[in-house]
Parts: sequence; structure tokens; C-alpha cells
Amino acid sequence: MSNKTPFGLHAFDEVLRDLRVTVPDLVYESRMVEHGKFFNDFIIARNKTLFRPVGILDWAWYTVAGMALAIEFDAMSEYYEEMLKDKRSPDNIWKDKGKEKQLKEGYSQ
Repeated sequence: MSNKTPFGLHAFDEVLRDLRVTVPDLVYESRMVEHGKFFNDFIIARNKTLFRPVGILDWAWYTVAGMALAIEFDAMSEYYEEMLKDKRSPDNIWKDKGKEKQLKEGYSQ
């Protein structure tokens, strides 16, 4: 067993393994998408420990324990908002404001 902290989809798979033990009857929708995994209206990044709601461009950091609790108590939106403030989350500063606006308008539809 490695002492390394898992990241990306490996970390998220650990979240799901933990939830199978604590909440065996949990129902969710999950499938692979271009940027990682779709999970209950959120995108989980493929190679980094980041997530975001579908239709939102800004990624937030997550921890395995925090994400497991957020899913268990149906609080992923609240967890996302909280983790956007975490220093490990990307700054989400867009250099091309026009492209940012265009993408956000497209995602909002």
C-alpha cells in the first residue's frame, strides 16, 4: 500500500469505495466524459483532484474525506462553494475575458 495521496479519478474511486461501506444504498449517476467523470451533475477531473458543477468553468479542489461527506449528505454544491475558497483550488483567472464570457454563456444553456 502506498503512502502517496491519490489524485484525479483514483482519488474519486477511493471516495466511492468509502461510500460503498458507509452508505451501501447510495444511488448516483456516473459516466466517463471528456474531462474526467460525470457524477450527479458534477465533473470530476481526470488527472487532478478537482471538481466543478456541469455548466461552470471554475474548478475547485477536493479531499477524499470531504467529498465523501458531501456526497453522503447531498451537499456537493455547498462543498464546491466552500472549496472554491481553499488555497489549493486554482485561481480561475481568465486572461481572455471574451472567451470566458462566451464559454460561460454556452455552458449556462
